[in-house]
Amino acid sequence: MIKKTVFIALLLFSIKIAKAQSPYTLPLPQGWGSEKLSLPIDFAPGIPIKGIEELRFTPGWGKSTTAEYWSYAFLWFMDGQPKFDKDSLRSYLTQYFNGLYLSNLKDKTGAASNFTKAEVKKVKTLVNDDQTYEATIETLDFLTHQPIKFNARLHIRNFAVTGHTVALFEISPQVYKNVVWDKLDGVVNGFAVNK
Repeated sequence: MIKKTVFIALLLFSIKIAKAQSPYTLPLPQGWGSEKLSLPIDFAPGIPIKGIEELRFTPGWGKSTTAEYWSYAFLWFMDGQPKFDKDSLRSYLTQYFNGLYLSNLKDKTGAASNFTKAEVKKVKTLVNDDQTYEATIETLDFLTHQPIKFNARLHIRNFAVTGHTVALFEISPQVYKNVVWDKLDGVVNGFAVNK
C-alpha cells in the first residue's frame, strides 16, 4: 500500500512539474515537426526580446512539390510587455530571415548580408489578438538558394497577468485562400496560456 501511495504521489508531482515547465500550450498536429529555441535567437541577436521560440512545421515543409512547402507557424513567448508596431515587426522579420538564411549556409564567405525585404501592415484585429498584422517577406530560400516570397500573418497577444507577451507567426509562400492557412490557423487558434 505504501509503494502504491508513493507511486501515485510521484506521478502527481511529475505531472505538476511538467505543467509548470510549460507556461503555454501550442498544438502539435500529427505528422508535424517541432523545434524550440531560446530568445534572443542566435542567428538574429539584434532582435531585443527574451523568452522562448517554438515552431510547428507542416508535414510538407521541406518538400517543394507540395502546397505545404515552407509553411509553418511559430511563437515568441516573451518576458515582459515589448511594444510591437509595423516598423519594429518589419525590422524583426528582416533580421530573422537574413539570419536564418546565413546560418544555414555551409560557405558564408562572400554571402550577401542584407537581402530580405519585409513589408508589414496592420489589419483588422482578429479574435484573441490585441493586434493583428499581415506581411510579405522577400528573401532567399536556404533549401534551394533561390529567391522566395512569403505571406505572413502575425498575432500579438498581451498577458499582463502573467507578465508575458506572445507573438504568433503564420508563414507560407501560398496565398491566404490556400487550404494550408486553415492548418496554420488551427495551430494559432489552439494556443493557450496555462494557468
